[in-house]
Amino acid sequence: MLPNFLIIGAARCGTTTLYSHLQRHPNIYLPVKKRPEPHFFYKSAEYSHAIDYYERRYFSSWQGEKAVGEASTSYLYGADVPRRVRSSLPKVKLICSLRNPVDRAFSSYRHTVASGIETLPFAEAIAREDERAAALTDTVMRELAPYAYVGRGLYYRQLMRWFSQFDRAQIKVVIFDDLITDPHSTFAGIARFLGVAPDGLPKREVEAENRSMPPGVRMPMETRRALVPKFIDDVEALGDLLGRDFTHWLRISDERA
Repeated sequence: MLPNFLIIGAARCGTTTLYSHLQRHPNIYLPVKKRPEPHFFYKSAEYSHAIDYYERRYFSSWQGEKAVGEASTSYLYGADVPRRVRSSLPKVKLICSLRNPVDRAFSSYRHTVASGIETLPFAEAIAREDERAAALTDTVMRELAPYAYVGRGLYYRQLMRWFSQFDRAQIKVVIFDDLITDPHSTFAGIARFLGVAPDGLPKREVEAENRSMPPGVRMPMETRRALVPKFIDDVEALGDLLGRDFTHWLRISDERA
């Protein structure tokens, strides 16, 4: 059994929360453990294996559930992934979770610090993102792109790669804020998208899982001011694409600093 839906990202956008609740649904199959994520269509070493390897490794425990999926947050970011997925799973449904890209960048940074990979202060890491990416070009870390704090938050350009390969009806975009503040409507919409009943999915507020921010840790105001311009064009284009206003993501206030 191959998946008929994929959670494609974005990283640090509530995918763990989404996964854990969907996994409890009696008619949805997801691998027992979210980590390590498969990354089958993203990592070239994994993709070099035949599709039956992917099937055996992640879906051998399937017991007849209607919706069968996996989650790899690298998929949205990977330039070659939409083409690879379409080649193997042309009818697959795709769930993409997005959040304020400025907040996502800081969350990703904190997660990378906790993993022991990041040692620079956040402002310096942002300023040197392109330089560090170029330095990884001929290394095994190039594909992992650990320092793409801004790059992974340019959702419009990433979504357009998927829209070029799949019908829009196959793609469900979930906004992180809605997932947390209006889980009933959000999960009901996901259930309809997957063709299952919403029974057992959250109806009240849910707590975000896999948090990267210790209590009291906030992004410095000056760093937020420096980050916002990097996302303006992409956020505006995303709003036009999805028919939704995301300009509040780019507002700067003392409360958010």
